[in-house]
Amino acid sequence: MSLDPVSRTSLTGSVAERLEHWIVSSRQPADARLPSERELAKRFAVSRIVIREALGRLEARGLIDVRPGVGTFVAAIGTGRAMQSLSLYLSRREVGFEHLFEVRLALEPAMAAAAARSADEDAVAAMFATVDLTDGIVRDLAKEPDALESYAWADLEFHQLLAQASDNPLYDVLLAPLIDRLLDVRRSGALLPGAATKANEGHREVLNFVASGQAERAAEAMRKHLLYVKGLLDASSEDEPVGPSGDESRAENHNPDDIEESA
Repeated sequence: MSLDPVSRTSLTGSVAERLEHWIVSSRQPADARLPSERELAKRFAVSRIVIREALGRLEARGLIDVRPGVGTFVAAIGTGRAMQSLSLYLSRREVGFEHLFEVRLALEPAMAAAAARSADEDAVAAMFATVDLTDGIVRDLAKEPDALESYAWADLEFHQLLAQASDNPLYDVLLAPLIDRLLDVRRSGALLPGAATKANEGHREVLNFVASGQAERAAEAMRKHLLYVKGLLDASSEDEPVGPSGDESRAENHNPDDIEESA
């Protein structure tokens, strides 16, 4: 695709779209320098102001890096921006826990099976270390106030490590923002008797099958764990939004249905 002049309708959007298509279709590598604003303005037959606005849109979307006084470069492709965008979407929309759970139930058994087929010794060792650490944190929950925060993050880390062990980067990109939204309710759910212990037992069962390479049984263990969670969720008639306000209200009320969100 050439960088030819565009119509006068929605100039900024047209230029941004053309530039994005050119960068992607021509497989421009990370840190490749784009033509100068002056050169782009000449090729597109538009003003430099239009070019500057179009570049600003592409920079906001993470496609390019604009370095003042140096130039404009193709941005390196990373997962961080994608995760941040999905996290922002979840935090600003009233996404119910049922919706998050439905997606997790579709993703996580397959993820566990993929991890059983792909995880190397280092990945398995890291997951066992996290599960063992979480056991210790669970024992400290009753007497150490700071243990609650440690528990929430250790629980989250197990899922992240499992996603990474699957050798499919999309699991990590898609799952991390979903489970991150449940950190607050993990904190409150962990205070309920037996909830944290039950959750970590479920993690360990999944991990044992992953470590032994039993993909189908790892998937079934994850499904069983999540369906236990869903059984508790179904006992509640309310589907409160998961987000800053929803999480805080549930944490304050210590709703018994929060047990499942230690998953």
